[in-house]
Amino acid sequence: MSILIVGFDSAWTARNSGAVVGVLKRDDGTYHELGPPQKADFDRAVEVVLEWQGEHRPAGTVQLIDQPTIVNNETGQRPVEGIVSCIVGRRNGGMQPANRARAEMFGREAPIWDYLQAFGGPCDPLQGFESGAIETYPVLAAIALKWTQPHGLWGRLPKYNPARKKTFLLPDWQHVCESARVLFEDFNLSTLAQWLEDVRRKENPRKIDQDGVDACLCLITALYLTEGRECLMVGNMRTGYVVVPHNADLLSELNARCTAIGRLPADWVHRVRWAPQILLK
Repeated sequence: MSILIVGFDSAWTARNSGAVVGVLKRDDGTYHELGPPQKADFDRAVEVVLEWQGEHRPAGTVQLIDQPTIVNNETGQRPVEGIVSCIVGRRNGGMQPANRARAEMFGREAPIWDYLQAFGGPCDPLQGFESGAIETYPVLAAIALKWTQPHGLWGRLPKYNPARKKTFLLPDWQHVCESARVLFEDFNLSTLAQWLEDVRRKENPRKIDQDGVDACLCLITALYLTEGRECLMVGNMRTGYVVVPHNADLLSELNARCTAIGRLPADWVHRVRWAPQILLK
């Protein structure tokens, strides 16, 4: 039984492009790589994933996407953002609120809904991966993976978006690429590790390079799930959620944040570990 594992940095609107990357996990637990990250808008990402499914006939597809997949609130922010944004803000980062009023991203005609429909809708991480996509958040994943840079009490998030010329730092870019490269080496994914090494060496990386790196970050969380490594799910299927690798310090911080804003941590922060039988559903 093979499993297709996909990371998609979606760029959120129909006018923009992100990147998609995938690997195939074979029956024996080894991986078949499907190439480096590809530039992709929503339509192209659907084509790529369907092509992979058609060629390799996997028993299932685990897909992690960097975009909210459940947005029922008309205005403001989702509860998950009320929890996570504080964690991100402490590290000099920001988190965009998701609501239906942001029509290009989450209105009735937003491309995210057709994309999700093509693959079965949002997936419940607590139930397995029979179909659909799981929302992740590369910024929170970077915190979970301890990729922050030294700064004050909490550290700071790497400034690695080359489109933001005023804040972009080349050493931060190199740090993120190298950190991801080491993880892919650990998974014996040499093609992706080499791609990350190649873009790490660029003196003037482009936004499409960063989209590819973020797609790799989405893929890392997907790999954690399919390898049975523990992850964290913040939020729920009713109001929205994100999933990232587990980190004990982050778990404590999320629980404390829930308590501070009057939410029961057990209702909003879950530890997720997929056992082999979940992957066999």
